[in-house]
Parts: sequence; C-alpha cells; structure tokens
Amino acid sequence: MSDPPTPDPQRDRDTEKALDDVEELLKRIPGARRLVTEVQDLRALLVERRAPRIAVLGRRGVGKSSLANALLGAEVAPVGAVNDTTQEAGWYDIRAGHRVLRWLDTPGLRAGAEPARREAVERALRTERPDVVLLLVKATQVDAGIDEDLDEVRATLSALSLNRATPPPVVAVITRVDELQGARAKSPPFDHDAERRDNIAKAVTTLRDHLDRAKIEVRDVVPVATWQRFRDGARVTDWRWNLETLGAAIFEALPSNAQVEAVRAMERGRAVRRRVAMRIVGTATSVSVVIGATPLPVADLALLLPVQSVMLTSLVYVSGRAPGARAVTEWLGAIGLNVGSALGLREAVRAVLKLVPGIGVTVSGAVAGTGTWALGVAAVRYFIDGATTAESREAFDDALSKGAPPGPDGSPDGGDAPTG
Repeated sequence: MSDPPTPDPQRDRDTEKALDDVEELLKRIPGARRLVTEVQDLRALLVERRAPRIAVLGRRGVGKSSLANALLGAEVAPVGAVNDTTQEAGWYDIRAGHRVLRWLDTPGLRAGAEPARREAVERALRTERPDVVLLLVKATQVDAGIDEDLDEVRATLSALSLNRATPPPVVAVITRVDELQGARAKSPPFDHDAERRDNIAKAVTTLRDHLDRAKIEVRDVVPVATWQRFRDGARVTDWRWNLETLGAAIFEALPSNAQVEAVRAMERGRAVRRRVAMRIVGTATSVSVVIGATPLPVADLALLLPVQSVMLTSLVYVSGRAPGARAVTEWLGAIGLNVGSALGLREAVRAVLKLVPGIGVTVSGAVAGTGTWALGVAAVRYFIDGATTAESREAFDDALSKGAPPGPDGSPDGGDAPTG
C-alpha cells in the first residue's frame, strides 16, 4: 500500500499545529463553531492527504495505460498494441516528478477468456479499496459486445459490496473518440467538425443507455482523446482532448483527503486546482475574520500570521510545485509584500477603530479577513493561473480595495477569485 506523499514533513507539522490551534480557538468563540467543520476539512485536505486510488476496468486495447499517461502528461505506463500490457492485476504508483496517482491496472475484460483473471482483479480491489472506478469503453465499441463487458463489470462491483460496504463511485470514460468518423483530421479540438461531434454525442448516449439497462450507476460519462507521442522523453505530439472534464469528474468522486494529490497529479487540471485553492483561501479568510474580531490580542497576533502562511504554502503545493516556503518568500518579495503586510494593515486600522465604542472589534475583524483574502487572491493568480508578478500585485491591490465577497452571514468570506 502506498504511503501518503510527504515530501516536506516539517511543512505538514507546521500546518497541523496551526490548524490545531485555530480549531481550539474557534471552539471557544461563540458563533464561530460553524468554522470548525471547515478547518477540519482543511486538515483532511492538507495534512491527512494521500494519493487517490483509481481502479481502471476495460476491454483489451481500450487505452488504460494511455489514459494514465494522458492524465499525468508523461510517459508513466507502458502502452501495448496487441496483447495485454497488463498480465496481472496490481496496484502501483504512477509518478511524474512530485505528482503521483495510485493506480490499479487490470487485464482487459474477458482477456484470454480466463476466469482467474477476474478473480485476481476482485482480490486486488478488496486488498486496497479504490476511491473511484473508471470504466473505459472504446468509442467504436460502445455498441459492440458491450453486454458481456457490463456483466463482468457488474460482478466485479458486486464483489466490492460485500459486508454491505458502499461500492466506490464509477465514472464511465469513452476513449479514442478521435477514431470516430469525422469530416476533418483526427487531431482535436473538434470545434469545426460537426460530424465527429455528433458521433461523440451519439456514443455518449448509447453508452448511457447500456449502463442504465445494466443497472450500473455512474457519476458521469466522459468522452476523451488521449493520444500523445514522445521522443527522447519529450512530447512531440499532443492530441489529448477533454481531460479537464474527466479530471473534474474524478475529483468530484474522491474523498477530501485524496483531492489535493489528485489535482496536483493531473496535468490538465487547472480548473479543479483553482477550486481547491479557493476553498483554502475562503476558509483562511473566514478564520481570519474571527481571529481579527476576537478580543484576545495574544491569540489574534499568534494565529493570524500562521493562518496566512499555511494558506500561501498550501497554494504552492496545490499548484503542483515542490513544497516549501521559499517560493512564497520569493513571490512576496517580487510583488513588494511580506507575509505580515496584511497583519500590519489590520493592526493600524484596528488602533483607529477602537476609538469608536461598539464597532471597533467587528470592523477590524473584517479588515483582517480582507487582508487574508487579498493575499490569497494574488497567490491564486500567480501560482494557479500562471499570472506574472505584476498581475498578481494588481490582483492584490484590487482585492484589498474591494474586500472579500460576503459569506452567508454577511461577513467577509471566500468566493471565486477574479481571473484577470
């Protein structure tokens, strides 16, 4: 079984300590307990994280290994043309640098007409339970011998439901859609090829109908193209298509503690990386509001800076880069800020607002949240969106002037960051 990826244990310990302290503080503040659940979600996301476990089922030649390569954008799994590349079912880590997925490759459905192979797949699934099952069907085979395939898939999923366990979510993937008939070249995008687009839509509808008839529940049916060609380790042809949609479907099916490593691993996963990043920024902003508003100055000063630091270093990690504070420090220096800049702003405003009885604490809490929000928005623009340092500085100034979008209770809270 794969160990959780921990390339920077000290960062993990710092993150866990900061979240522990924040959670204890929130439990003591009236009205702040709703945030405890959000902090606990961050703990699962950032501290308890592990590689997602993805099991792949499909007929021989459907493109299981090609899909692994397409998701990571690298040559990480061998691709076979005639015989099964995978002779035995088994879990292994597929890696590209610091990015990793836990992958159960399986022999093709009905491969060699050997019942022992299905039994081996079922044993592997019970040994290490998958977070999500990908059912792969070749685009040209959605209506060819599909009943036998689905019978085997249903039996395999039933084996996972022993002892009343809930079966893992299933995402159906239609592979090799570039091989469907079309009026133009096979290379995507298919924006101007109405014939191929229609054939892709028909394949999706046909497979959905078969799945419904077989009573196999799936989260989604996603058509993809996965073709890449490498020379001397460098990609020279890239005909991948719709990998962002598939990545989002996989992400939605995963538990929180597997989501960060998933979005780091998937090369074409900027949309879901941004969603995770804004979740982190939103929670950090909400917590900062409470910390800024608390009448305990020691807790205030001691916890706001770690919350902001955890937010920023976590955004670097979510982006897929190697973890560490150096990237944050260099970026902050490049845009002319330091981690304590928002804290300093909050303290200056707080000193003035305290002169007005009854409103000082509340408004200074809003300012603390706005400072954290502005740092988070700017960091998302730079580390996730790939903006320049100048553009991220502009995003910081804009977010600081507008403030954080209001949450359900009217206080500053996390929302979607501006995109440029």
